[in-house]
Amino acid sequence: MRFLTTFKKTKECSFESWLKLVDDLKPHMQKNGLKLIVATETEDGTRIYDIAEAETMEGVEAFMSDPEVIRMRQEAGVDTDSQEVINAVSEYHIFQN
Repeated sequence: MRFLTTFKKTKECSFESWLKLVDDLKPHMQKNGLKLIVATETEDGTRIYDIAEAETMEGVEAFMSDPEVIRMRQEAGVDTDSQEVINAVSEYHIFQN
């Protein structure tokens, strides 16, 4: 299943530092059957939107409730309480310019 999500972040959390966080979280993501497909930051730098893929909803729930994942995300400047699944996504295309 694929889904579009968003969350708020602090100004101190740059997009580049968030990408490093994603790299640091890869073992947790792999363990729970998750992968990110694409991510973007709003122009004002307060929010990130991403399209992710999960093998199961249980994997998503396990990842999001893992105390280590929560700690890592909060320390990086992610407002974990603002995490929101906007909608399921069936098809997408990434344009190469």
